[in-house]
Amino acid sequence: MSPKKRKAKLLQIVEYHAEARRLAGYLSANQRRIIEVAIARGKELEPSGLLAGKRA
Repeated sequence: MSPKKRKAKLLQIVEYHAEARRLAGYLSANQRRIIEVAIARGKELEPSGLLAGKRA
């Protein structure tokens, strides 16, 4: 990927992130902590099977 395309893609990601935060509204401290842990730990802590719930 050329540097020009990479920069454009990164700017688009930043814009999407800012829009998502704006649309999400206020997050409580507990919600923010859950999101921080999810980002740090990744998918290995996600529930699977019956714990994940019923499939649609």
